Amino acid sequence: MAAGDSPTALSRLRAAVESAPSGLLMIDAAGRIVLVNRQIEVLFGYPREELLGQPVEMLVPVALREDHERFRAEFFENPKVRAMGAGRNLYGKRKDGSQVPVEIGLTPVATEEGLFVLSSVVDISERRRAEARFRAAVESSPAGMIMVSEAGRMVLVNQEIERMFGWDRDELIGQRIEMLVPERFRARHPEFRHGFFSDPDARPMGAGRDLYGLRKDGTEISIEIGLNPIETEDGLFVLSSVVDISARKREEAERNELQRQLQQAQKMEAVGTLAGGIAHDFNNILGAILGFAELLRESVEGEQAHRDLEELIAFTLRGKSVVERVRSFSVGRTGERRPCSAQDQIDEFQAFLRSSLPPNIEITTQIHPDSPRLLADPSALYQVLMNLGLNAGQAMPNGGRLAVDVEPLYVTDSRARAHPNLHEGNYVALTVRDTGSGMDAETRDRMFEPFFTTRSPERGSGLGLAIVLGIIQEHEGAIEVESAPGAGTTVRLIVPAAESEEPEEGSLEPTAPRGSGERILYVDDERSLRTLGKRRLELLGYRVTVAGDGAQALERFQATPDEFDLVITDYLMPRMNGLELTSEVRRMRPEVPIILMSGFIDNLPDEDLEPVGVTDTVQKPATSFELATTLARVLGNDPQEGHNEGPSVEGPIS
Repeated sequence: MAAGDSPTALSRLRAAVESAPSGLLMIDAAGRIVLVNRQIEVLFGYPREELLGQPVEMLVPVALREDHERFRAEFFENPKVRAMGAGRNLYGKRKDGSQVPVEIGLTPVATEEGLFVLSSVVDISERRRAEARFRAAVESSPAGMIMVSEAGRMVLVNQEIERMFGWDRDELIGQRIEMLVPERFRARHPEFRHGFFSDPDARPMGAGRDLYGLRKDGTEISIEIGLNPIETEDGLFVLSSVVDISARKREEAERNELQRQLQQAQKMEAVGTLAGGIAHDFNNILGAILGFAELLRESVEGEQAHRDLEELIAFTLRGKSVVERVRSFSVGRTGERRPCSAQDQIDEFQAFLRSSLPPNIEITTQIHPDSPRLLADPSALYQVLMNLGLNAGQAMPNGGRLAVDVEPLYVTDSRARAHPNLHEGNYVALTVRDTGSGMDAETRDRMFEPFFTTRSPERGSGLGLAIVLGIIQEHEGAIEVESAPGAGTTVRLIVPAAESEEPEEGSLEPTAPRGSGERILYVDDERSLRTLGKRRLELLGYRVTVAGDGAQALERFQATPDEFDLVITDYLMPRMNGLELTSEVRRMRPEVPIILMSGFIDNLPDEDLEPVGVTDTVQKPATSFELATTLARVLGNDPQEGHNEGPSVEGPIS
């Protein structure tokens, strides 16, 4: 008993040792056990009588005993407290021969009898099993798992991380987590990491969705990360769940592209519906202008008046072409192409544009003398140039310069690969260049989208450039655009060149074939068009009865069905449309020819026309020549015999 220790105090000490939650044993300098408590008996399976006085190595696995004796001797030479956990990877040997993982803390105790060592021994089997379960869970997780220390070093990774990033775990453990962060984000990553450790809080998967990881081969992958702080005896760690979402991103991109295509298709459908809706009314207006202009041309005198009327007729037909181009664009129909002169196109374009743009915009044109003829639909190409010219004018509100250049272009194989519509060969380049405000990259990328416009709604629908792109693609050509804010815009149209350079043979304006007094029932719900139709047909040598709608026409036909040699009817009319009228007339006289006129004949397929008995169709607005030729063909008259006596009605071929 040490001096000053009373029996009562010693009893209390022994009681404390006995009731300690961990195993306690004391050994002397010779390594013999001099004290054990109940927990030691339970842990190792020995009663204390079998332990006291025995060397402590009896509790050490045989393979480790030699080393243990050396460590014990070293400790007694330099005794100092070793905290619990410092010797974590230790094992004890139980009486039944089994081994148990233990954690040991050592405390030197100096007494009058010499130096002793009090050892605290804890069975960590359950902890090891928990760790094993944790590691198994981490290893088998379908997500990548990384545990990172506060210093930013990786202390644990699973096989999914190895697969995802292409590194072996031996190459990752101990390295800084920033090695998996792309270079462009790496500098700021420690700041984010320190912020997390300063205020650790679980971040659910998906909260940091737009993140990227760097693979061993230098490629980047899109990843999603969830973070969970883990408190351990070794300090705070963060366990990161990492999922490669590259495939999801690709699927999202594909889904977005399909959605964009669907929206574009819906826009095109809207364009078609809009165009079809306005075509009838607008073509009726154009038809009236065209018809009355042709009538005036036959009655007025003076060379200038005739030239003015020819211009009016030409522009009316161009208006018809514009409506047709919008509709063609909406349904993806290709226009008729033929060899045409770039000079004629540019001259006509410049003349009209000069009257449409303010005088503070200078317009210049330059056509290379070796430029070949274009293989194009002239009216469609004119529409393209007008759209580009008017757009350029909008970009120069304070004036500027608009230049149009035409030159030959041989498309090489490498250039053709950049434009799917092109192939190696001869083309013509039409370049429209302005000194306006220019466009940024985002606007440039979207400029050809239907309904996309940077203008206010009252200044543009956003269809012009979409139609331009559609026309050039129909022509198997391509468009190249160069633009930057403040640097103007250059649009280069690459259009196929005509294979033959032979000029088209000049054709005299043909004389319209005339009738011989045949009786025609003419049906249209527009009063002005009925009046016009009657006058035109009478000038062509026909006798005409008019009706304001299908029901009225049917009444007049029923009254004297044998008097009519032919029926001409509009399609869209109140009470009874043209197809319904045709069907009723055919029931009474199956042999009577019927011509259907409409502003959108293309919307009426043959399978709808043939069963009801439509003989032929005429697209509104039609020139007198087109109408006369159709009548002659339907009635069986030879168009070459258009020299009958009577007034001639001439008109341009549209």
